[in-house]
Amino acid sequence: MANPFLSVVVPTYNRKDSLRVTLDALGKQTPLKDKEMPSFEVVVISDGSTDGTEKFLAEYQTKAPYSLRWVQQQNGGPARARNRGFQEATGEIIVFLDDDVEPEPQCLAAHAIHHEKDHKIIVIGPMSPDPALSGKEPVWIAWEHEMLQKQYRNFIAGVWQTTSHNYYTGNVSQRREHLLAVGGFNEKFTRMEDVELAVRMEKERGVHFTFDPATNVWHRPMRSFSSWLNVAYSYGGRLVERAKTGEESWRVVADNWTERNKLTLTVASVVCPRPSLSAPTERWLKSMAERLYAQPGKANRAAALAMLSVLYNVRLLEGARDQIGSWAALQERIRDAANVPADSTSDAVR
Repeated sequence: MANPFLSVVVPTYNRKDSLRVTLDALGKQTPLKDKEMPSFEVVVISDGSTDGTEKFLAEYQTKAPYSLRWVQQQNGGPARARNRGFQEATGEIIVFLDDDVEPEPQCLAAHAIHHEKDHKIIVIGPMSPDPALSGKEPVWIAWEHEMLQKQYRNFIAGVWQTTSHNYYTGNVSQRREHLLAVGGFNEKFTRMEDVELAVRMEKERGVHFTFDPATNVWHRPMRSFSSWLNVAYSYGGRLVERAKTGEESWRVVADNWTERNKLTLTVASVVCPRPSLSAPTERWLKSMAERLYAQPGKANRAAALAMLSVLYNVRLLEGARDQIGSWAALQERIRDAANVPADSTSDAVR
């Protein structure tokens, strides 16, 4: 039997109910108009799940309307799980999906059409909020959705170019040969491992990136507030780590200061030099955001999301500060880099 054209790789950890939604939607994929449906398999990597995921997968495998394989491994994080997944896969094209998404019926076919025409393309697909959950999700999840939608609108309008910094493994496809050639994800990294991989593929394999709204998935993240904040903090630290090694431009680090609005700059100027103010500021901004978000009206929602933008960006700067050693050292780097022409596009949330 010939190998499938696509291999859908889904890492999972203790989300069997959400995973079921993803797998069910993969069973409902349809072709594009006047095209045949591309052949595909699904490879699920259970990354040390303890909620009965393996039992669920064993049962699901017997009735799945597509080739489903699954592997159980000790918990090692998303980079290791995705590496294991594409190594186990047999398709020419690897489609990475998260276990909290529901792909629309033509998602896979829309991914495939690009790779049939271009061997160097990497296709980034949107992760859209479920309209049925609007107003019911925590405010930090609503903020996350809005920032992604802003990015997508700018891609479509041509305001922003799609680059390696926009490589998100929740919904992305590329040729397996490119992943193999660069050695896959760096498993030492727990944050920005996706962007780091994309940069290597761009440099070593000459790939380029496109955004296609037709590859849409519905995204239903289940992230706690502390986890959301940790993303910002870890991201700031990783930016500085990458700048120190030359993998990233210091200008990109500086952009996270120079391109912020006045409110963010004011709060950061007070909080970042004084770590003791971090926790009370965090509590106050979260409380204000939740109160505003609970009130009706677009203005209240916008104000709530603005509060969280301040909090996210301050936390990112705190991560950068702690990685470089002090707020004074970070500010010195920012001043030096701010006058250097940018050689990379920041993907930090503005």
